[in-house]
Amino acid sequence: MSIEAISAAQAAQAAQAAQAAQSANTGSQADAASKALSGNFQMFLTLLTTQLKNQDPLDPMKSNEFTTQLTQMSGVEQAIQTNKNLEALLSANIFQAANTAVGLIGKQVEAINGGAALKDGNAEWSVTLASDAPATSIQVVNQYGATVYSTTIDGKAGQQAFKWDGNDNSGNPQPDGPYFLMVNAATADGKNVANTVTTKGIVTAVDITSSNPLITVNGAQIKYSDVTNVTDPAASS
Repeated sequence: MSIEAISAAQAAQAAQAAQAAQSANTGSQADAASKALSGNFQMFLTLLTTQLKNQDPLDPMKSNEFTTQLTQMSGVEQAIQTNKNLEALLSANIFQAANTAVGLIGKQVEAINGGAALKDGNAEWSVTLASDAPATSIQVVNQYGATVYSTTIDGKAGQQAFKWDGNDNSGNPQPDGPYFLMVNAATADGKNVANTVTTKGIVTAVDITSSNPLITVNGAQIKYSDVTNVTDPAASS
């Protein structure tokens, strides 16, 4: 009995099982592989029994070859079980992250890549530059991706606050809502300087449909993994 033949049969049945699982859209990949392995194991036993019945009595299958074939089948089974365990751990982590994210509702968070809320002519971000960047430009972008204001800031290394009064470059007031900050920082000789933009706001909603929940802060969604600090606004008031 050829190991290659068994592998080919396993691959064919695994592919069919995977397609069936995908079309039904139920169960995990490990469950589908486990079902395929069950059928493959029966095929393996059938082929092995047939080989034992039809082997040459003068040249029987060597015990080490027999052991190798059993070991290969056992190895596949263990790999599938490992995948099941990993899927269970991943599901538990996703559930824990969702629960933790829901607990942020009503809390004040600080996060990177978030939007600041323009209200009463004021919106504020914190900009952190990894090193001095004399050529540092700022763009305020609305929720539709349009730049509504641009300027330059002092490119000193470290963290600094950037406040915007809500007017565009022509002095026209912009409507309240979430706005985002785009920073382009470079050294005098044109080399890019790493920078981080952070915002603060109250969490008003959480979307847990993905493995990395999306939380709504200042009217804009940000990733749960982008949250860097959480405080209780009641405690600081």
